Amino acid sequence: MREKADRNAVDNCQEEAMKKPDFRKIVLYAIRLLISAALLVWIFRFIDFGVFKESVVSPRLLPLALLVFFGILFILLGGFKLWLFIRNYVTVSYGHFIKYFFFSSSIGTIAPAIIGDFTLIALVKRIEVSTYQSVSAILLDRFITLCVAVFLFTPFTIAFVASISTSYVLLLTMASLGLFALMLWFTVRYAPKFLNRYAITKELLETFSYLYQKRRGDLYNNLFITLVRAVVSGFTLVTALQAAGLNPPILPTISGANSLSILTHIPVSISGLGVFEGSGLLFFEAIGLNKEKVLAGLFFHRVYVIIWALLTAIVLTSLFVVRKYIVRVRGRK
Repeated sequence: MREKADRNAVDNCQEEAMKKPDFRKIVLYAIRLLISAALLVWIFRFIDFGVFKESVVSPRLLPLALLVFFGILFILLGGFKLWLFIRNYVTVSYGHFIKYFFFSSSIGTIAPAIIGDFTLIALVKRIEVSTYQSVSAILLDRFITLCVAVFLFTPFTIAFVASISTSYVLLLTMASLGLFALMLWFTVRYAPKFLNRYAITKELLETFSYLYQKRRGDLYNNLFITLVRAVVSGFTLVTALQAAGLNPPILPTISGANSLSILTHIPVSISGLGVFEGSGLLFFEAIGLNKEKVLAGLFFHRVYVIIWALLTAIVLTSLFVVRKYIVRVRGRK
C-alpha cells in the first residue's frame, strides 16, 4: 500500500509539473533559441552562400522522396520498439499507440524534446498507463538507443574521421563493446544499492528486471529494432545529402548520423538545431565532402523534419478534435 501511495504521489507531482507553467522553462527555451540562432549564423560565415543556394533551389527529387519514406519508417520503428514495453502494462494495439507516438514526436520536434515526452506520457495515461510506468518505459527505450549510438556506431565514426585501418576499427569497436559489457555488469551488480534510493530510478530498475526475467524477448526485439532503426536513420541522411547533389559513402554516413544524434540530446539548443548542422558539417568535410552541399543536405533533412512535425501535429489534432466532437454528439443522442 505504501509503495502504491508513493507511486501515486510521483504521478501527481509529474502531472503538476506538466500542467504548471514554469518561468524558468520559458527563459531556458529562449536561451536555447538564441544559441541555435548564434550557431547557424556562425555556420553560414564559413560557407559560400551562392553554392549553398544553388544546391537548395535545385534538389534531386528521387532522393527527396526516399528521404520522406525513410523518415516515416524511422518514426514507425521508434513507436514499435517503445510499444513493446508499453504493452506489458496494458493491452493496446500498435495502431492505436502509434498515433500517440506520432503526435508526441511531432511536438518534441517543434518544441523542446521533453515536451514531446510529456505529451506522450499524458496521452498514454488515457489507456491506463500510469505516469510512473510510461516514464520508466521511455527512459529504458532511450537508454538502449543511446547505448547503440555510443558503443557501436561512435567508434566507427571516430575511425572514419581519423582514417585508420580496418583492423584498428575492429579493435576500437571491440574495446567499446567490452566497456559497455563492463558497465552493464557493474550496473546489474551494484546499481540496486544506488537506484533504489529514488522513485523514478527504482521504477526503471524494476522495469528492466521484469523484462529481463519474464519478457526477455521484448528486450531483445527492442535492441534488434533499435539497430534496424539506426540504419534507417543513416539512410535518411544519405538521401538528404544525395538530394543536394552529393554521393556520400554509405557506412560513414550511417555511423555519422547515429553519432551526431547523440549531440541532439544535449540540451543547449532547440532539438539540436545548429549543433547537429555544425557537427555534421565538420564530420562530412573531414571525410572529403563539399561543405556547401553538405549544409544543403542537412538543410533538407531539417526542413523535412519540421514540415513533417507541423503537418502531423495539425492533422492528428484535427482528428482528435473531430473524434471528440462525434463522441459528444452521440452521447447527447
